[in-house]
Amino acid sequence: MAGATQLITLGRGVAAGALIVLSAKIAFAQSASFRGRVIIDSTEVPLVGVVVSIPELKLETSTDSLGNYWIPRFPPGAYTVFVRKIGFAPVTSLVEFAAGEFETVLVLTRTAAQALPDVKIETKALLHGKLAEFQERRLAGQGGRFLTQADLEKHSLGRMSDALRTMPGIEFRQNPGLSNEVYAVGGRSSVPGRSLSRNAPSTPCPAAVVVDGSFVYHGEGPLFNLNSINPTDIAGIEFYAGASSMPIKYNGTRNTCGLLLIWTK
Repeated sequence: MAGATQLITLGRGVAAGALIVLSAKIAFAQSASFRGRVIIDSTEVPLVGVVVSIPELKLETSTDSLGNYWIPRFPPGAYTVFVRKIGFAPVTSLVEFAAGEFETVLVLTRTAAQALPDVKIETKALLHGKLAEFQERRLAGQGGRFLTQADLEKHSLGRMSDALRTMPGIEFRQNPGLSNEVYAVGGRSSVPGRSLSRNAPSTPCPAAVVVDGSFVYHGEGPLFNLNSINPTDIAGIEFYAGASSMPIKYNGTRNTCGLLLIWTK
């Protein structure tokens, strides 16, 4: 069939593209070789970067700047040839290779552009500065309870204590003499001198309080009035009930129960 032209039928489901055998140089060698050129059907312009492969033999090559390719020395036989390049209809053909060298022209057809559905991408702004550690712990879920600015804005909150009542695990005690003064209580303890009321049947154990990274109450001195902070000034709140879950930088030996971290805007 030297010098003859033969159109090889494409594989099932392939509607565009063709593999045309220009010539077959029969030799006495016991191996086959496959070379040729890939062109665009409408212009016959050579196509670079086209992948030509015979998967059954694990052979693969790509066309050069002139559209040429070559797969040398493989056992004669019937193999499926795959030809593919993004933007063009793939070609799949079953070809019978005898011993010798086959020269071909592969014709590829451009595929019609497909409209993809719109994709909505939502991003959340990263927090920086003093709020970076708050966000890092919140996203990692490191054993605490968290309230974000968005959580607080869902409710009409007049006082800081109202905001904190939505956070599980933390209790509050009012100053008997000043109804607007409220303190955070993380539990109960036998530590003397920590009762907020002398008539209390048991001893509440105040929580340590940190505002913007600095302790405002750590077991000594006056208790911190939570209502001294306006809820609208809050960017984030985190509470840790036990020492095992507290961030290392704020942990330590104190006469307190729990840790309340408050971050302002």
